[in-house]
Amino acid sequence: MSDFSQGEGWWQASDGKWYPPEQAPGYQPSGFEPAGGPVGAGGTGVGDALSYAWRKFTQNIGEWILLWLIYLAVAIALFVVAAIVVTGGAATDVGFRFNFLGIGLGLLGGIVQGVLLVVVAKAAVMATNGQKVDIGAAFKLTSNNIVAGAVFGLIYGLANSFCFLIGIGVWMLLGFVPVISALDDKGADALGESTSLSTGHFGEAGVFMLVGWLITGCTCGIGGPIAMLGGTYLTKRYRGEAVAP
Repeated sequence: MSDFSQGEGWWQASDGKWYPPEQAPGYQPSGFEPAGGPVGAGGTGVGDALSYAWRKFTQNIGEWILLWLIYLAVAIALFVVAAIVVTGGAATDVGFRFNFLGIGLGLLGGIVQGVLLVVVAKAAVMATNGQKVDIGAAFKLTSNNIVAGAVFGLIYGLANSFCFLIGIGVWMLLGFVPVISALDDKGADALGESTSLSTGHFGEAGVFMLVGWLITGCTCGIGGPIAMLGGTYLTKRYRGEAVAP
């Protein structure tokens, strides 16, 4: 037990402490395969990931809806602040001030949303470990979690501000960052592993990230937890780690 992750496979329990892989729910020693196949085994196709994600979503649907409401409240607050600034900028008729503040608020919003995505990812890790989702524990972020979320959100927000197609491309490459940070307590170095996972499984991972982006956008964010659960499932399967059934 530790206050911080000690390496790959360490997981965070609802008490906020980190535990070694062998203490994870459903853990099996390397090389051991019970009758019927590996614990939590499954395919890595888009259908497999979404099917698993939906099952885990419905098992803790109350907690996921509450997380969505928190995320929505933050998004609305950011929108209101941005609207006030935009209105003020237009009233003063100072174009530079208007553009500067608008871009700054957009990037700030991206950073906040990136950090919140790590919160959602931590909840998804609990679910894939076979634990009940604990929202309080999900908000217990380490400095690495905050850095990973902030950098991811900043890059995605900046790319999206230029062109949403560029934003989608960034999402397809770096979409695993919140999950990797939640799993291994990684900071900015999670960007490299996310890129490796995405390019190493480009067909499956790319399609899933695109589908997840669409699900999240078309459902006003309520589909976000499903996309994150699917992303967590894929990350663990790509790394050869078990997932709770």
